[in-house]
This record gives sequence, structure tokens and C-alpha cells, in this order.
Amino acid sequence: MKWKLLYFHLLAAVILTSCRQPQVHDAIKLNRLPDIFPDYTEVTIPYNIAPLNFRLNDSCATIAVVVEGRDEKLESSNDGNKIYFDLKKWAELLEHHKGQQLQLTVFAQNNGQWHQYKPFVITVSNEPVDGYLVYRLILPGFQSWNEMGIYQRSLSTFSQEPILNSKLMPGTCMNCHSFAQNDPDNMVLHLREFNGGTILIQDGEIDRLHTKTEEMFASAAFPYWHPSRKYIAFSIDKVRQIFHSIGPHRAHVIDLKSDMVVYDIVKNEMITSSLLFSENAFETFPCFSPDGKTLFFCSSKPGKLPVDYAKMKYSLCSISFDPETGTFGDRVDTLISAAKINKSISIPRVSPDGRFIMFNLFNYGNFPSYNPESDLYLYDLLGEKYRPLTRLNSNNVESYHSWSSNGRWTVFSTRRVDGLYSTPFIAYMDEDGNPGKPFLLPQEDPDFYQNFLYSFNLPEFVIDKVKVDPYKLEDMAKNSPGKQVLFRGIQQVKNE
Repeated sequence: MKWKLLYFHLLAAVILTSCRQPQVHDAIKLNRLPDIFPDYTEVTIPYNIAPLNFRLNDSCATIAVVVEGRDEKLESSNDGNKIYFDLKKWAELLEHHKGQQLQLTVFAQNNGQWHQYKPFVITVSNEPVDGYLVYRLILPGFQSWNEMGIYQRSLSTFSQEPILNSKLMPGTCMNCHSFAQNDPDNMVLHLREFNGGTILIQDGEIDRLHTKTEEMFASAAFPYWHPSRKYIAFSIDKVRQIFHSIGPHRAHVIDLKSDMVVYDIVKNEMITSSLLFSENAFETFPCFSPDGKTLFFCSSKPGKLPVDYAKMKYSLCSISFDPETGTFGDRVDTLISAAKINKSISIPRVSPDGRFIMFNLFNYGNFPSYNPESDLYLYDLLGEKYRPLTRLNSNNVESYHSWSSNGRWTVFSTRRVDGLYSTPFIAYMDEDGNPGKPFLLPQEDPDFYQNFLYSFNLPEFVIDKVKVDPYKLEDMAKNSPGKQVLFRGIQQVKNE
């Protein structure tokens, strides 16, 4: 008994508290893990991630946590059921434990009695995550853009800053932000309704583009940069939303028609192929390979819309591309046939090493946001096989996703927390495409997501801070006449 008392008195002496020093003694050991939110048990994290502050869902008057590494430990405690780690001490602990594991033990006190939960482990990866995450914040109904914005969040701290938002540009819808291989200095985004246009940022220079030409039925959308940074692939989409008054689905997003083009930045021209620009198919969500020689995309046979929206199923396809001449190959290859699997594929994203394509798979359509069955899958370009990323998936929507610049991390938006709001989860990916357990983007207040009224949309990793001045973006959008993009013509392919 004496050694137990000595242990708990020593523990109490080193626990840090924001209010007072808790006297941990005679703790009853529980044979279960703590029920915490966010769930950070057994996750793999980058060594440069912000503190994993969390809430204990069990009621308690005082909480204490001991984080133990190989040679050092970090202690924290607080009145109530929420734990906050010191930012500097957390960063130092992770820096000193790259490639190692940390053990976390949670203690909770009620009515003078302490309980000790089973410890759990966090693995600290040697691989860093990119410094920032860029996302759009929007009300979950996706019906109004009176209050929205594109923001950037430092992943090593809790700092969030606007890139552009409705305070600067009221009445303007801002979307489809995309970066050249995670580079914050090379970015494109779209503005719609008031002050519409495409904003192109290249190494600090800002242009406003008018991408709709006489040959195109709509402006360009859903961009993806070529690795040379000389081209940007776009789809041209006639997007509509359907809102249901009854049934299990609140809404659906459908494409009434779509084509695909590539923008030649130097020549200010749209280029395309008859294989990508015709009434014979709907093409969308382009994505270049890391070597720039292949363009991946999703394609469906045309249908009678909106009546046939539940019959639209998209295949994963590819076409070769010559960046030296700006020309396309003479055939479209189907990597995964929607007709064969009776499912639909959307948002293909190639890993930086060029081996894998991550994509969404669901029952129909090409916008997964409202399809609760939408899951993440991985296609191996070497083995030409695909498989579900079971560890990343949930019983609700998994939608937009992207890779970190080193290919070791992925971020995706999901409605798993409450079924309504999209939130960003991050997961480790090893070199064979095996994911770790995903974890919710850390926030300073563990109750943040419970109280926040916006969805996180289109999360994208960037290696550093986006430095463009939001007021310069506003001035460009409101006052620049913009530059009209030209249409070079359609590369015709015989015997299509």
C-alpha cells in the first residue's frame, strides 16, 4: 500500500494543471480505454501536428493525462473533462520521438475518487505533413453562399486565416481552389455570381480569367495542375442540385452535361480532343499523372437528365498527353468500367509517386457529397487492381480527398461525426498504400466541432502558407476587366 501511495503522490507532483494541482491517489484501474472525442487512440500522427486536445466523454470533476515517451513525458490536467496540451511542450515532445510511440494514460476524478483508464498508444511518424491545410467553409445545405470563405490553417498550431471570404466579397460564391503540387504560390480558384471569373495566381502574380468561350457551354471548373505548371486541366459542367422533400437523401448534385479541356497558360488557350469534347460522353474531374504524360478522368455515357440521375455511373479512364506539343492520344483507356462493377467513380487523385489513384466509389452520379455509401478506394497502377480503404471508411459520406506532397498523408472530408457537417480527417499512408487510423483535424477546443456551424469542403495540403493578400484578390476580382481565354480548337481523332 505504501508504494502505491508514494507512486500517486509523485505523479501528482509532476502533473501540470491550469487551475490547481490535483492530488491523484488510490486510483481505481478500469479495464477499458477512455471514451474520448476526438478519438485519438492508436493513431499515427506526423511529428509536426498541433496538440491533440480532447474531451473525456465520461463525466468527471477533474481530468489528468500523462504522456510518456522513451526518455521524457508530458503531463497535463484540468478541472472538468477537457485536456489541453501546451503547444511548445507538445511540439518538443513529438520532435524528440520521431518514429517512436507515446503512451497516454488518462485519470479522472469524481467525488474525490480517481479512476485510471487503460493506456493507449500514439505513433509519431518520421514523415512530416505539409505545413498548411486549405479548405472552404460553407453552410452544410450548400444552397447559399452569403457566408463562406476559403481559409488556410497551420497544421502545427491552431491558427486559421482567410484567403478570401464573404466579408470581402459578399454575394460571391468561391470554390474549386487547386494548387500546383501543393505549392501555395501557384493557385487557381473560381468565383461565381457577383464578380465571377477564375483567379490564377503564379508566384505572386494575379490574373483574372474569363474561361467561357463561344465553343464552351459553361465556364471551366474542377481544375488540376500539370506538373510543368504550364497547363491546367478543367472540366466544363452544367451542375444542378436536387433537394428532396421526402426520402433518406436530403439532396443530390447532378451534371446535366460535361466536357473536358486543358488550359495552356502560356498561350492563354483552351485545348481539347474530340475524345473529351463531344455529346457522346460526360467527362469530369481531370487529374494529371506526376510525369505529366497521362490525364486521368471520370466518364459516363450521356443520359436523360434529371430523370436518369440515379442511372448515371462514371468509369475511371485515362488518355495520354504530350506536354511538349499540347496534344492528346488517339484513344481513351478504361481502367475501371462502371458497367462491369455497377458503381460510379469520382474524384481520382494520383499519389505523388505515381503508383496509386485514390477515388470515391458509390452507387451513382459523380458528386459523392450526399451519397452516404460513398467510400474511398485505391487503384494500384502497377498491379491494375483496386481495393477499398476500409480503415478510412465509415457508415457515412467520404468525399473530397487529397495527398500530401510527400505522399505519406491523405486528408479527406467526411460526414461521419454527425451525419450533417463535413469535417476533415487526416491519415497516414505507407508506401504500399496501407492507411493508418484516420484522426480528426485537431482544434484548440475539443468542443469546437460540436459548436461550429460550417462544413469543411475541399481540403488541400500545401507545403507553406498562402501569402497572397486577400485584399489584392478582392481588388482583382472587383476592378480588373480580366483576360478572355481563347479556344484553340478540337483535336480530331479518326475512328472514334
